[in-house]
Amino acid sequence: MIILQKNTIRLSLLFVFVLSGFAGLIYQSIWTHYLGLFLGHAAYAQALVLAIFMGGMALGAVSVARMGLQWRNLIKVYAAIELVIGVFGLVFHWIFNTIAAFSYDVIIPLLGSSLSIDLLRWSVAAALILPQTVLLGMTFPLMSAGLIRKFPEGAGGLLGGLYFTNSIGAAAGALIAVFALVPWVGLPGAMIFASAFNFLVAILAWLLAGKDQTKAPVSNASLISKADQNGRKSRLIRSVLWGTAISGAASFAYEIVWIRMLSMAVGSTMHAFELMLASFIGGIAFGGLWVRKRADTVDQPLKLVGWMQVFMGSAALISLIVYGNSFEWVGWLIQSLARTDEGYALFNIGTAVIAIAIMLPAAFFAGTTLPLFTVALLRDGAGEGAIGKVYAANTIGSIAGVFIAIHLLIPIVGLKLTLCIAALVDIAVGLLFLRAFVSDRRSLRGFGLAAALSVFFLVIGLRVPFDAMRLASGVFRSGNSQLTNEDNIVFYRDGKTASVAVIANRDAKTLRIATNGKVDAAVLMSDHGIPPHDEPTMVMAAALPLAIVDQPKNVGVIGFGSGLTSHTLLGDTRIQKVDTIEIEKVMVDGAKLFGKRVERAYSDPRSTIVIDDAKAFFSGQKTKYDIIISEPSNPWISGVGALFSEEFYKFIPRHLSDNGVFVQWVQLYEINESLVGSILRGLTSSFSDYQAWLSNGSDLLIIATPKGKVPPVDFSKIQDGGYLLTELQALNIASSDQISFRRVADARMLRGFSRLYDQLRTNSDFYPVLGLNAPRTRFKHQNADHLLELPHQPTLMLEMLGVRAAMHSKLEPSNLNHFPAELVTKRARAIGAILRGEEENHQVAGLQPGRSTAPGLLLKSAVPYCGKPWTKQQIYVLASRMREVVDLTMAFLTPEHMKGVWIAPQWIDCASMPDEIKRTLKLLEAMASRDTRKMEATAREWLDNRPHNAVLDEEFAPVAYSAMSLALAQQEKWGDVAAMEDQYGTKVKSTGGYQRQRWLLNAMAFE
Repeated sequence: MIILQKNTIRLSLLFVFVLSGFAGLIYQSIWTHYLGLFLGHAAYAQALVLAIFMGGMALGAVSVARMGLQWRNLIKVYAAIELVIGVFGLVFHWIFNTIAAFSYDVIIPLLGSSLSIDLLRWSVAAALILPQTVLLGMTFPLMSAGLIRKFPEGAGGLLGGLYFTNSIGAAAGALIAVFALVPWVGLPGAMIFASAFNFLVAILAWLLAGKDQTKAPVSNASLISKADQNGRKSRLIRSVLWGTAISGAASFAYEIVWIRMLSMAVGSTMHAFELMLASFIGGIAFGGLWVRKRADTVDQPLKLVGWMQVFMGSAALISLIVYGNSFEWVGWLIQSLARTDEGYALFNIGTAVIAIAIMLPAAFFAGTTLPLFTVALLRDGAGEGAIGKVYAANTIGSIAGVFIAIHLLIPIVGLKLTLCIAALVDIAVGLLFLRAFVSDRRSLRGFGLAAALSVFFLVIGLRVPFDAMRLASGVFRSGNSQLTNEDNIVFYRDGKTASVAVIANRDAKTLRIATNGKVDAAVLMSDHGIPPHDEPTMVMAAALPLAIVDQPKNVGVIGFGSGLTSHTLLGDTRIQKVDTIEIEKVMVDGAKLFGKRVERAYSDPRSTIVIDDAKAFFSGQKTKYDIIISEPSNPWISGVGALFSEEFYKFIPRHLSDNGVFVQWVQLYEINESLVGSILRGLTSSFSDYQAWLSNGSDLLIIATPKGKVPPVDFSKIQDGGYLLTELQALNIASSDQISFRRVADARMLRGFSRLYDQLRTNSDFYPVLGLNAPRTRFKHQNADHLLELPHQPTLMLEMLGVRAAMHSKLEPSNLNHFPAELVTKRARAIGAILRGEEENHQVAGLQPGRSTAPGLLLKSAVPYCGKPWTKQQIYVLASRMREVVDLTMAFLTPEHMKGVWIAPQWIDCASMPDEIKRTLKLLEAMASRDTRKMEATAREWLDNRPHNAVLDEEFAPVAYSAMSLALAQQEKWGDVAAMEDQYGTKVKSTGGYQRQRWLLNAMAFE
């Protein structure tokens, strides 16, 4: 009965430690997000967060090692510490906000040098979490020593069990944090949730602690005295502490390298990161479970440690072989899974299996070493303090491993050799321990076998090819595990935060630069050819604000990319200074290959390239910028969402001059309308006016100003800069009209859009909606189609709302086909020429008659013979053809081009037409003439006297509804727009663009 009770208490305490590990990893995960916001995502951010966490743990462990024997009941002390950690968790969000705001608003602006600012940020970051991490570091030694006091007969088993339970809880915490807590309650709620577990752990541990124990068991007392006499001079203690420190350094170097490598295979998302972290910690947990039953029975713990170290290094080298196949596995997943929520869940499971296959073997062996090192010291009489010493040494080694890997090895030798070096270090430690136990031929053969295996696996690891064509393939997006034969890698380097590749097509006319396999920019290098679709975005991001701001002197650019935006800005002689802030230095190095296309970004004395976090850099500047351009990478990449957050948009206006403007690039591909709405709600609340342009068929540029109205585009402001004009002319954007034609939304429309798509909360630093949801939309290949269709939807919406008109008749659409509305305009003009009987028109000659002009020919052929009564079938055919041509022409032809088409149509001249056809043509003529009052009157008449022909009614009721609602909106009769839904809404069925227009107009009406 007593044995049963003791086992119950022991198992209960082990379960308590599962909960403790669960809460601890939630804290680490959430702290990483918090401090990432404060430190930015510069090269040192992730390392510093981890270093603070591990350093605090080490200090806590050392504290227990020195003071642990003074407490009577270590488990009750453990319970009290868990309680204090929980209190810190409750108030952390408030403390963080207060300190961060004070630092950015008061302290950083007072500091002069970037070094001082960095030191401040590091110090503040450390102060924010160091107390809690010190306390967390005390929990493992306290629980371990407390259990050994209560159950002294199996110290090794208890240590292995605690290591397993704490680690398995930690793995669960990492997953629950990002997949459940943060989406549910955000970062603040996740902190409170973890603190609740601390309180539960504290209560359970206190109840299970039992009676006080004033000293350690007698069986260890004399040994402790002996250990105290020998102190730190003990050769065994030095060997063990150095061994566990080096082992910890290698283990965390593995973790850093694996995460970087896997990011190129599975994508750099929040979900992928936590899955990798959980895989690593899970491997450590099962290593602790395995050693639990062996630690007390093994005769020579350090000899077993030696084998574990050799196996760990060998497993790390073998992971390179597994990783080499991971691109095919990910490609198979991408190509095989349905693009659904269920498919995305299976994709995450698949990537977790890949991460486990790569990480778990070496992590398993890493999980065995800490308990074995500790048992070796306990057997030698080092006493309870040995637990804290070993834990502290391991964490200090881990800190060193992180910094050496990120700041030294990876930038110099790359990811692969960094892993090989870490594996070699592990193997060397293992061989040294094995060599110490060579006493006969049998042990010598064992040592020789270990050395031979190590050499064998090292050779294999070094020979595993790291093919840049595969690493830069972006398989997680395309499903293709390797770049095509048309591509050639001309630059590849592993940086501190990302791996950067520059890829040339076969004829070297186009270069593109990619980060971790994601292409960020493409540029045409030849004087002849069609520029890639990225170029209009990068050039317009510079040209638009330059054509708006009267006297732009100081410009800040967030994100270097190819460097083309900064290069374009510097083509304007009015500019005095351009600061380009980039996180990854290797990105800047790689972009040099774009040569003359971006040379001003490097050679112009007005250009400064800063490797730092944008928020910290701006806070430390006294400069007020006339233009700030934000060109972050896609929002699905972990951490990038912070550059689209509500807090970021509140921060930017403080660094703009009185007449300054802010430019935000938003990718409308691999994202949906709800996520764009979450961005817009944050942006629109911080600026007084804003407008949006589409630079191509997938990228949105928003121009915002914190005061007053966004001035109109005035191309004359940039015509004096010959260099800038050349960049624009290469893209067939050489006038204000051509730029204005790409305008797609004003402030009211953007606000209406954000209200229409309000299913998700506003993207925030503390509720990272983008980071959590954008990876799913990337996987599902979703696009924000409602915004993308605005410039070429089949209605007069943009014109009636004063956003932009149809392309002026004197302008010719570009042949580059970057902007879909230009292609649609070209087709509309050709159809118009056909309907006017101008088959020889050059617009017609430039298109394929069988495709682009067919609707016009079919409409002409659908007109019945005028001398006979019209049948229902003839009206049906004509109505269908008319509706098709209306959708293809109405929004894209000026009233001048409409003559002979819908204004006094030349393709139909029948006095005997049915009245319902006449009324429909009258409606279309009013729309084509842009006669607002006539549009309203004829549309109302049409809706009040619906045609009897079902097909005519079905085809043109949405058109009439659109005409009337747009006419009312143009006259600012927004109340009447809203009332239309009650009057006609249930009677008119709209689909496609007509339906989305109705939704948007109603959202705009309720302002």
